[in-house]
Amino acid sequence: MSMKQEEIKRIVVEQFAKDYNCSIEDFSNKETIVTRKNRQQGARKFDKEDGILSMLSYNGKLIINADEKLIPWCEKELVKASAEWCFDTYGLLKIQKKLNEFGYGIEQCHFQCLPKYDPPKTNLKLQWYEPDEIAQFEEDERIDEAFLFDENVPDTLGVAALSENGDMLAIAGASGNSDQMWEIGVNSFEEGKGYGQAVVSALVEETLKRGKVPYYGTALSHCASLRIALKAGMVPSFSELRSSKL
Repeated sequence: MSMKQEEIKRIVVEQFAKDYNCSIEDFSNKETIVTRKNRQQGARKFDKEDGILSMLSYNGKLIINADEKLIPWCEKELVKASAEWCFDTYGLLKIQKKLNEFGYGIEQCHFQCLPKYDPPKTNLKLQWYEPDEIAQFEEDERIDEAFLFDENVPDTLGVAALSENGDMLAIAGASGNSDQMWEIGVNSFEEGKGYGQAVVSALVEETLKRGKVPYYGTALSHCASLRIALKAGMVPSFSELRSSKL
């Protein structure tokens, strides 16, 4: 792998400190903390407006980033949760109920995977796409995960696996929602053939070569998507909850 694990971890912690308005030193222990919502320069951007509550579970550390009006409740109710069990069903129901009082709800609660092992190579024909070449796919209704087509969160790199006839078998894309970490999405058009894993593997390796850390999120119930990440040398490394206005 073209980036060592120590460097990946350093970049990830630096990014999380910006995202959750805390310090790098906060990650040296496993104490649950509550921080105030205050967007920092360099924090990750997403395709939906940031809500009033975000939560991160990483390496045994739970960070709760909340709007000022939610902080007293978080300090009373959520700070007792552990990083391992903060997103169990009871906890999510309690969070959803509180968010509803302010007209918000849970927008997503996902596994997030980071690279750990060398991505496997593929013999498939690959076609790469730089940012100015990605717009051609905006009207392709098949492609709803690989790219965001959002000016606020620019699509930075794409790669497709092509058949011998030039037909697209799968496509993966990276969205540059921060300067340090790129989020990966994928659309595979034939299941069980390994095409999704092939393009994700290639994109992970190229992203690392460009000095960025790729990460791959998927819903708790999307086992097929998680398998793609695992086969591409990635492992579940953190979980995040984000909220949005109802």
